[in-house]
Amino acid sequence: MQPVEYDLKTVMGLIDYTLLKAFATEEDVKRLIDEAVVFGNAAVCIEPVHLNFARDYIDRGNLDIKIDVVLDFPFGASFTSARKELVDLYSGKADEIDIVSPIALVKSGRLDSVESDINELVKAAHRNNRVIKVIAEDAYTTEAEKRKLYAMVCKSGADFIKTCTGFEDKSYSESLGNKTGAQTANIGLMAEIADRYNPEIGIKASGGVRTYAQVKELIEASRREALPSRFRIGASGVAKIREEIPSTAK
Repeated sequence: MQPVEYDLKTVMGLIDYTLLKAFATEEDVKRLIDEAVVFGNAAVCIEPVHLNFARDYIDRGNLDIKIDVVLDFPFGASFTSARKELVDLYSGKADEIDIVSPIALVKSGRLDSVESDINELVKAAHRNNRVIKVIAEDAYTTEAEKRKLYAMVCKSGADFIKTCTGFEDKSYSESLGNKTGAQTANIGLMAEIADRYNPEIGIKASGGVRTYAQVKELIEASRREALPSRFRIGASGVAKIREEIPSTAK
């Protein structure tokens, strides 16, 4: 069986072009937006501090690109009430929201609180007509914890379940036998659990996705169509991925 190849437009349309460096400037964000428009990406993924600038720049230029903002990032450590306020506040100018699961509560075994938190955030986002992606930060969880957390996200009605922040602590991850970044095994487990609880949920693979070969593997593992409503890639090195896509890809 011939391996599936994806054309340039398809792959680029799956990518949330990401810039989450603490030292990123407004000029960097402007460049990100300009490149994302040229590349045909799904969204730019940025920190809240740049949201006003990005919204104004996109609106003034009538540019065709969505803004994806990360909230309570990268720890997911705030009260649910504060997290809901963030969703309400930033929904005014962001199109999509990526928010971190309350991992400390997962690790503490407070699963009722985790489930309640995620459900409340999804309700808040949807009340504001915003897409919400819940970050599982799966380098920090055991397989048993992954299964429980993934199921909660799927059952919550979130639009996407996302792998990780890209800011994981490598030593702690390795102590659990995990690797950092997007892993095909985790994507496959997300797809398995989604089939049981919510086949409509999208999957976003983020963290260390740097090659076209990785993109293909992750799409296959997700068991999802290569559509931005079903599958996303979070990546900062979009130009390299773009260069690797075969010109003959169908």
